[in-house]
Amino acid sequence: MKIALYLPEVFEPQEDGYNQVDISNIGDLDDAAYEEILVSDNLDFVDNRDEFTDEIVKKIRYGGRVVFSGVDIFEVARGIIARNIQAQDINQILYLRRCSVSNVFDICNKLSSLGLNIVNKRINNYRYTVIAERPSPNA
Repeated sequence: MKIALYLPEVFEPQEDGYNQVDISNIGDLDDAAYEEILVSDNLDFVDNRDEFTDEIVKKIRYGGRVVFSGVDIFEVARGIIARNIQAQDINQILYLRRCSVSNVFDICNKLSSLGLNIVNKRINNYRYTVIAERPSPNA
């Protein structure tokens, strides 16, 4: 089963082909049961991102994937320096109920430290996407 996490009143479900799950219910899900978990724009809005990430990784079955995406703060900083990003966009990115900010390097390091293999990482237009796979125990 594929699930997409969402945050009510901030990021509502929009993903086709995924069962939608409120991020507050992640602890209620079965461990090692999901073939793919999509965490789109949610990581910066939780109070304890390390515990949240640990919990998500526990939910992925062997051979399953997790996809994290969001705003990369380093790319935003580059846009500010190059004057390619407007002040109103910066305010939206930095102050929309966020508890923290992310970047592709920190996400990759965290997922690798939890034993996942990074399959793909990319940055496009101030946004990162990281796809990581939980290896089989025999791999």
